[in-house]
Amino acid sequence: MNYQKKWFAIAVTFLFTGVTLIPTITADTRSTSSEKQYIEVEKIFNDLQLNLDKVTTKQEALVLIKEVIVELNEHGLLPKGMTVKRAQRLVTGCFSKSELGQPFQSNNENNIGNTNCLVIGFTNETFFRPYPTIYDIPIIYYLRFNTSFFHEYLNFLLWFYVIRAYQPFKFGPFAIFGSKFRLVENGNMTQEEMHASSGWVWSLGLNSIRKWNGTLYGGLNTRYKKIILDNESYIEDWYPVGIKGFVGISFFSLIGEFNYTVPTFYIGFAREINFTYSPPWI
Repeated sequence: MNYQKKWFAIAVTFLFTGVTLIPTITADTRSTSSEKQYIEVEKIFNDLQLNLDKVTTKQEALVLIKEVIVELNEHGLLPKGMTVKRAQRLVTGCFSKSELGQPFQSNNENNIGNTNCLVIGFTNETFFRPYPTIYDIPIIYYLRFNTSFFHEYLNFLLWFYVIRAYQPFKFGPFAIFGSKFRLVENGNMTQEEMHASSGWVWSLGLNSIRKWNGTLYGGLNTRYKKIILDNESYIEDWYPVGIKGFVGISFFSLIGEFNYTVPTFYIGFAREINFTYSPPWI
């Protein structure tokens, strides 16, 4: 787990104990009810993956997704307060209006990705980054990662980030698949971690049907960040982006954000997606 993930995990831990409105669910101490729900979602998505292989038209995809949302609701798995119709509109609204290419073809090995697409996935090491957030203001970003001023006076702003990331509704963020972390102290590399995402992603969009299965990384671009600790010490992070412009639902997003090894379930519309089977930092 890299530097940013550690800060995020600490923030979530305090959020559990300090805010009663957020469910007290963690990756290690889930209630029996939550474990049952997680198993139910996993089964629904696994069955969905099999049915998606039979999809040949846009209408078939829309009918299948709407049926899955009904099934999720029957098991009490939709976000609290969300009706079936609202969830269906959120997940399929943008996709319903998009124009798709013909004929539909399935391809497991491709480099072109997909655009304006319905996207469904079940992957670990996946992080839907809230956007925009307070960190997107350049001066706040600089203070957060390069000075002690943030920790002394602005640390409360981290809560806005945590709350945004926890929410199951995702509007316009990008998603990171896999990561690399490197720590250099006094000119010597003292720690390096590399993580790949694994699972499956299915999409239907302007480039017809595109799907990925196995060990994968975000293939759109890699976000690089370097945090200077002192003259000879610094932290480097690489974050491969696989999804941009996502509008939809991420199930059990709190558990997924707290423990990246736990698979994340998501379904919705994306402006652009692509993945690669090779680490982008090689």
